[in-house]
Amino acid sequence: MKKTKFTENQIVKILKENQLVRSVLELARELGVNKSSIYYWRKIDLHQKR
Repeated sequence: MKKTKFTENQIVKILKENQLVRSVLELARELGVNKSSIYYWRKIDLHQKR
């Protein structure tokens, strides 16, 4: 499996930022990731909370 450059804690922080104030596109540009990565992380996070 491909190793990510973000830790699980960093991803959680990114998702919280997205929920509170920042858009996916803005975060993706700042972090240098594809916006689909953020949507994927959000999807995985929702499945883990169930």
